Amino acid sequence: MRFICCFLFTLTAFSQSVVWEGSVSASGLFSTEDASPFWISKNTDTRWGEETTFSGFGEIRGSYALTETSEISGGASFFYRNEVQDEFQRRDIYAQFTNSWLNAVVGAKKGETVMNGLSTTNKNFLFSQNARPLSGVLLEASEPLKITDAIGIDWGIGHYWLNDDRYVDDVLVHYKRLGLHIKINENNTLTAQIQHYAQWAGTSPDFGELPSGFDAFVDVFLAKESSESGEAGEIVNAVGNHLGSYLLDYSFGTSVGDFSLYHEHPFEDGSGTALKNLPDGVWGIHFVPSEKKIVSGVLYEYVSTDDQGVGSQLAGADNYFSNNIYRSGWTYDGAIIGVPFVLVDPTREITSETSPIVSNRAKVHHFGVHGEVSKFSWLFKTSIAKHLGTYNNPFPSDINLLHNYLSVMYKTDNYGNFRLFSGLDSGKTIDTTFGLGVDYTYSF
Repeated sequence: MRFICCFLFTLTAFSQSVVWEGSVSASGLFSTEDASPFWISKNTDTRWGEETTFSGFGEIRGSYALTETSEISGGASFFYRNEVQDEFQRRDIYAQFTNSWLNAVVGAKKGETVMNGLSTTNKNFLFSQNARPLSGVLLEASEPLKITDAIGIDWGIGHYWLNDDRYVDDVLVHYKRLGLHIKINENNTLTAQIQHYAQWAGTSPDFGELPSGFDAFVDVFLAKESSESGEAGEIVNAVGNHLGSYLLDYSFGTSVGDFSLYHEHPFEDGSGTALKNLPDGVWGIHFVPSEKKIVSGVLYEYVSTDDQGVGSQLAGADNYFSNNIYRSGWTYDGAIIGVPFVLVDPTREITSETSPIVSNRAKVHHFGVHGEVSKFSWLFKTSIAKHLGTYNNPFPSDINLLHNYLSVMYKTDNYGNFRLFSGLDSGKTIDTTFGLGVDYTYSF
């Protein structure tokens, strides 16, 4: 944090050459129930809590060009929202260096939003922007490293800290990814990627200090089987709580527009890496028309987290985003970090026998469309979701819900942007919930 503050102060010393930009916004919401509709609060970096009725946000960014191909930059953003435990929090505080082959970030920085925010996962099953960005260090390729004119390699490695209130304190997160980009021809591109996260180290109320030295990091990096807690049977597990995903994305252009066909496949043990938990993951198609009249993007995704490798000879149920040692699971500030259809109960007390995750088995059909007309832009998405609980605690009967969301933004030339947004949730087992909000954003 001290480094980041010094970096931002240094930027001000070069204010004549620094490019500054920022924005402020304020939003209000009316809802017919205490909890707002699903898509108003999900995948918002927790800018909106489930019961939030007012949210304010502000950010500032600065960049300084070192050469034609490199720059240093930094930024900070904060939001206030009512009806949450910590009403005022940072979203971003970071310093960044970028050149033609390297992107290095120190701090917490929100990732890029893809496909106009239509996707349920933002094409990242494990980090869907449902939780705030994690604090840490990230080194990654700024562009895929070209091996040939047609083949490029993408890579990234990171180290993060979970500094929230959780069952195991001071947990570390290791991250890495490796991707292959193949340009088949001018209109066809294939991307294959694997990414890996692992929670490790920390202080457990049950097992005390968990391994955190270099040897433990090597075991975590390699997902090596080793004793972690000293408990009988723990030797069969890899050190830490490991999560990973494959991404296969085929993009092609036609006379009517550009298509992207993709599959995100999650894994947490040998059954997942061997694809024994198919069809789990996200199966999606995204279309961008050549002529963007009214509609500028259409998306469909089928999301499944139901199989979990049950019946596989390699392992038992994956029990997505849960772990016997790191009992807060794959959450940050109580929010699921990955695909938002894994549901948590923030009021549940976490003990050595309980988990905040109440349902990680779901089947979802999701549709989204985005468009622009003159100075108006609009976005609509709807999800038909079936929640089944967990394999250890299945729901007595399936919970079938319909989540709808619509926003319309008007962009002025000099006075900022005005946006109306609404959500509607319905289902046989819940009271119909309608929410209507207004948002104003001014950028400078």
